[in-house]
Amino acid sequence: MYWLRTFEGRPEHLTTVREFTRSVAGGRDGADLMEMVASELAGNAIQHSQSGGPGGRFMLQVLDFRDRWQICVIDQGGPTVPHICEFASFESADDLAELGDEVEAGRGLAMVAAVSSAWGVAGDRKAREVWAEIKTSGRATVGTDRESL
Repeated sequence: MYWLRTFEGRPEHLTTVREFTRSVAGGRDGADLMEMVASELAGNAIQHSQSGGPGGRFMLQVLDFRDRWQICVIDQGGPTVPHICEFASFESADDLAELGDEVEAGRGLAMVAAVSSAWGVAGDRKAREVWAEIKTSGRATVGTDRESL
């Protein structure tokens, strides 16, 4: 199965991204991880790509394979390639103040990588997709009216 939806590139639409992902997955295996991955990738598109600019948009694609889910966010590109950031080390609260926003940045893709069996990036400054796969055991369709999505 395959779902694709376009969202406006604004932070307030992340709730709708999570709701859409939850409605696709229902209560099936991997639903919580799918929701977290979709939200993180969509948030990155809004924050780090042209999709977060005026009039920006991004697409969320969800594919349901027999043994895995694939979540893909397609954005409008940007100057940097998504990557896992190296974490800054610190020894005290004073170090945290010195590092500022850097302490909070870069954790999202590390989380995505940690819960995914695979993830990757394709594209360039004009359009880019970031995808992740969530392994599952066999799934039964439970409580999801797929036709209404």
